[in-house]
Amino acid sequence: MSFAGEVIKMEKYTKIAAVIVLCVLAASAGFFASSLSELKGPAGYSDEDTWGGKGVPAPAVAPIPMPAGRETPESQYTNANTERKIIQRASLSIEVEDFQTSSDALILIVERSGGFVSDSYSYVTDTGHKRGDITLRVPTGEFLPVVAEIEQIGTVKSKHISGEDVTEEYIDLTARLNNSERQEKRLLEILDMAEDVEDVLDVERELERVRNDIERLTGRINYLENRAELATISVSLYEPEPITHSWGIRDAFRDAFEAFVSVIRGLIILVGYALPLLILVGLGWLVKSKLMPKLQKKREGE
Repeated sequence: MSFAGEVIKMEKYTKIAAVIVLCVLAASAGFFASSLSELKGPAGYSDEDTWGGKGVPAPAVAPIPMPAGRETPESQYTNANTERKIIQRASLSIEVEDFQTSSDALILIVERSGGFVSDSYSYVTDTGHKRGDITLRVPTGEFLPVVAEIEQIGTVKSKHISGEDVTEEYIDLTARLNNSERQEKRLLEILDMAEDVEDVLDVERELERVRNDIERLTGRINYLENRAELATISVSLYEPEPITHSWGIRDAFRDAFEAFVSVIRGLIILVGYALPLLILVGLGWLVKSKLMPKLQKKREGE
């Protein structure tokens, strides 16, 4: 190939490369322009349409006002979260010198705090000593002071204090209750407008379901409010047992006597099972040793 042909071929390739470069540049320019338009924001906004000239875009449409008496979920959460709901519990085991005296002192402590005794159970052990379990309900503000006073009654052998945060559950139940009450109100309005019997029955069934939900939610909310307002303190009081009992001597004698009685009982049962067999064996022996020889002699005499 001649030199001129080489030049023509090079010019051809150069033109093709130039066209490809121009296409790539055009595509890049279009992409860059679209990116700039997105960064500037919607066309409805301009640099002049700002609040107070601070560069913050003003809304194109005025906000829609909420209906009267209507709360958003955020406002409901804020209102319900104004006070935390904590269920406080305490459990104490106390050794006392005199059960009755300590029990009376415990009741006085609770009454001074504005609480009450919700449950009480006591009994006497085999050694004649008293034990008992008492459940108290006191205002949450008096919870720790009351626990500190109770500890002075005797010797504390064990103590456990716990707190359960039910605020989230309480807020959720309150929101669901508000929704159910709005549903009930709306269903009552629909029921007043319904004319067809089938429609009336459908609305009444749905209304019954919503009311059942309201009752269930209301009951749970009342339970949480009661537990959060009044803390629960469980106290176990007991008098010390004698040393011999702690060594187990009395229990050892009692176990030995029970074992003796069990053996005698087993022997009596064994005799009851074996007696019929012994009677049958005795009758067989009498027949063989007494009657059979007589019958044999009688046959020989004949």
